[in-house]
Amino acid sequence: MTRNSSLSLMFYRVKNIISHRKLRRFQKYIRQHCILILSVLTILIFIIIFREEITYHFYICTLDVQPYQNAITLWSSDYHISPIQDLKAILGPLGVQFFDKSLSYSCQRTRTCSPHLRVLTRTNGMNFSDQLSSEFYEFYKNQTEMNLVDAFVCFHPVSMCELYMQFNRSMIVISSTRYELSRFQPDQWMKLNENLKKIAQDPKNFVAANNLYDAEYIRYFTGIKVSVLPSLCGYTNADYNPKRTQFLLAPIHALYFDDLFKKLLKTSFKRYQDHKIKIVPIRNLYPNYKYSDLTNHPAIIHVPYQVSIMSLFEQYRMNIPLVFPSLHLLTKWHYEYGVVAEKTWEQVLNERRSKSSRINGVLTDVPDPNNDYDRSAIRYWLNFSDFYQWSHITYYESTDDLIAKLISTDFRMISKQMKEYNRQVGESVVNKWKEILNNIKQYSKKFQY
Repeated sequence: MTRNSSLSLMFYRVKNIISHRKLRRFQKYIRQHCILILSVLTILIFIIIFREEITYHFYICTLDVQPYQNAITLWSSDYHISPIQDLKAILGPLGVQFFDKSLSYSCQRTRTCSPHLRVLTRTNGMNFSDQLSSEFYEFYKNQTEMNLVDAFVCFHPVSMCELYMQFNRSMIVISSTRYELSRFQPDQWMKLNENLKKIAQDPKNFVAANNLYDAEYIRYFTGIKVSVLPSLCGYTNADYNPKRTQFLLAPIHALYFDDLFKKLLKTSFKRYQDHKIKIVPIRNLYPNYKYSDLTNHPAIIHVPYQVSIMSLFEQYRMNIPLVFPSLHLLTKWHYEYGVVAEKTWEQVLNERRSKSSRINGVLTDVPDPNNDYDRSAIRYWLNFSDFYQWSHITYYESTDDLIAKLISTDFRMISKQMKEYNRQVGESVVNKWKEILNNIKQYSKKFQY
């Protein structure tokens, strides 16, 4: 055996001896501290299994209840961040407090994602079962935060208020889109109708829509005459201040019509080539815009994909002049191309126009709002759209007329008129909310002493 081989063997034996000694020491340590180690492992497993319960109880223990005790407190678990954000901007100055436990996929933008919401999740909340409704009630009926709540708010979907009926507290239901969202099957829709009637008949509740179209839509299927309580969107904190020359074009969601519209515009531009008019799609100029970006342009042109949307409220409240196709032109475009692509859930979910609703309406002298193959029905219902109800909207009858209106219209004057109109609407909306709050207070146990 060579000298190098002998050294290698010696090192190997020494290494083995050291390893065996370490192993024996480790085994001895385990034997001496087995109870402690088992206890630590048990605690870790317990925390992993019951982490939601532990987190929730820690949240409750650290919750500062003082701000809620003497203030009207509203609970919201909505799938849309803008309506509740708008409500906070309106009611916050009136001292109203909120438990905003958003289920929206955009909740990070408003920091309203709630890790402490129990039972209800983003997955099960849109179409919850009777069993889940009972579980929600049983969990929250005696919880500290729920005992501070005076009323529930349901915007999107309004069916969320079915979840809260067992609590027997005030409910504010305000539809911001077609109210059967998440209740598409006829039996679900009919049950929602019955529950809405019960909610509307109770004097401690308030049922409305933030636009006339959805108010009339609810009346068509339920017979309930609901109020129109528009959104104010004061949270934008921006005002019309045109510094740039380009007119903005809002997104056109019917892609095939988007191409056609731009071809029509191109042809119209040739007829007005002596005028330097520039129209730019919003997303081309601002992939992620700030509200103040929009105010820097003379006007926003729309080929609407919906009859009422929060971004339209935002633009109007910033006093930005808006340009829309006339009722006659939009009726024609929708009848031929289905451009108002999110007017009905059938077109949203199945990408096809519907001939009728899945349930019958209760108003027999009114055309079916979900019949997109009847020109007169389309025109009748489109007339309730926000942009045909609000003052100071500019309308075009063709793309030629659009270019002519962009050249000749005094948009600064229109913006001033919009500002006055918005002031009047704002006062009216705030006064209505004060009435609602007084009614909530009247029925809240918190204020009975």
